[in-house]
Amino acid sequence: MSKIPIYIKLLIGIGMIIILTSLFLLKDHPYYVWLRWTGNILLIVGIVRIPFTKETDKRQVNIRYLDF
Repeated sequence: MSKIPIYIKLLIGIGMIIILTSLFLLKDHPYYVWLRWTGNILLIVGIVRIPFTKETDKRQVNIRYLDF
């Protein structure tokens, strides 16, 4: 089973934070719609990229540096 890379987790986390912040704190802000859409895009991109990315399992990588 592959692990989810940290940058995908960050995309999803930042997207969720932006969405929640804009919904609860920035309703009266003039850029409310742009902030919400930015959060939505980050969240969707993070979720869509999960199946296409994976971390390499370092136990299965066999590298020989000095192979004479």
